[in-house]
Amino acid sequence: MMEINNKGKKVAIVTESLWRMGGANRVLDIFAEMYPSADIYALFGEKKNLSNNIQKHNVHFSFLNKIPFVKYLYRYTFNLWPLAIESFDLSKYDLVISSSHSVAHGVIVPFGSQHLAYIHSPMRYAWDQTSMYTNTLGFSFLKRAFIDFNLNFIRMWDTTAASRPDILVSNSNFVKKRIEKFWGRKVDYVVTPPVEFFQGKIVLKRKNYLVSGAPFEPNKGGKELLLYASKLGFNLKIIGDGSLRKRLERKYKNSRNIEFLGVIDELEKWKVLSNAKGYILTGVEDYGIFPCEAISCGTPVLAFDLGGVKEIVVESKNGILYKEQTLDCFTNAYEKFCNTKWNYENVSKNTTRINDKSSFVKKIQKSLVDNG
Repeated sequence: MMEINNKGKKVAIVTESLWRMGGANRVLDIFAEMYPSADIYALFGEKKNLSNNIQKHNVHFSFLNKIPFVKYLYRYTFNLWPLAIESFDLSKYDLVISSSHSVAHGVIVPFGSQHLAYIHSPMRYAWDQTSMYTNTLGFSFLKRAFIDFNLNFIRMWDTTAASRPDILVSNSNFVKKRIEKFWGRKVDYVVTPPVEFFQGKIVLKRKNYLVSGAPFEPNKGGKELLLYASKLGFNLKIIGDGSLRKRLERKYKNSRNIEFLGVIDELEKWKVLSNAKGYILTGVEDYGIFPCEAISCGTPVLAFDLGGVKEIVVESKNGILYKEQTLDCFTNAYEKFCNTKWNYENVSKNTTRINDKSSFVKKIQKSLVDNG
C-alpha cells in the first residue's frame, strides 16, 4: 500500500545513525516502505536493532562503524562525520533521499540525480544549542576547547552542504525557521512526520500518572522533568532510552513516584499512553511524535512553549503550554492542567495538525513530482 512506483529508478536512502528506532528512524522506516528496493546508507549503527522492514534492505555503514566500541564513542567522532557522509559512492542512483538531523543532507550525489533532504533539525550542537549539549554532558575545559575549534569547521561545512539538495523539506515550521536562519536557504516544503494513530477505544477513566517519552537527550528536558516530578510529587512513567538515561536514573533511583520503563514494545507503549492522565514535555522538540501519539489516545499534553509542539497543541483543547523553564511557571501550568476537566474523546479528535502515514507519503511524493 505504501510502495511507490519507481519506474526503474535506483534509490538510495541516507541517514546518520541506526542504533535504534527513534523518531527520525521511524520516518526513515516510511521511506524504506515507499521504496522497498532502495539501498540504505548510514554513518553507524546495528542492523539487528532496526525494524523488520529496514532489515530487508541492503544497509551500508561508513568507515566510522569499524571503530572499536563506536556505539559508545560515536559522539566523539563528530568532526569526522562530514568526511564520512561524503565518502559514500552514490554514483549509480537516480534518486537519493536523506533523512538528516546532522550531516546526511551533505551527501554528494551525481549530476542528474535528484536529492530530497528531509530535515529533522540543523545540527543542534553546532548552532543554537551548543552550550546546552556541552554543559549537560559535563565536558571538561579542554574537551570544550577542542569541540569549539572543530565546530568552526563544521558550521562552514554545514552551510555549504545545505546548498546540495535539490529539494529541502523540514519536519516543522520551527525547524523551517532554524534552517533559514542558520543555512540562509529557503525551505521548499514543510511536511510533518508520519504518526501512527491509536486504534483502540479511548479510555475514559484514567490512572493517576503522567507519561513522558525518551527525554534523555540535552534538548529534551529530562533534567527539568525529573526535578519537577521530585519537587511536586506527581507520578511519572518514562518510556524509552537516551544518552542521559543512566545518569538521571541513578540520581532519582530512590524517588518512588518516578518509574523508568526503558524501551517497551508497541502494545505496551499504547497501553501506557492511553491510560495516562496526561503527557508531559519539558524540552524543545523539533516536532514531537510522542505527543502526537498521546493526543490520538485522548491524552492531553502539558508542554514547554517552544519548538514543534506549538504546532501540535491547541491551548485547552488538547493540551496546555507554559512559557518558562522554571519550577514556578511549570507548577502554575501543572495546577491548571490538573484542574481542567478534560474530555478525552474530544482531545483525541484534535489531530487535524498531525499527518498520518498516508498524508505524509502523498506530500513527499508530490514534492518529488513537482520538482522532477
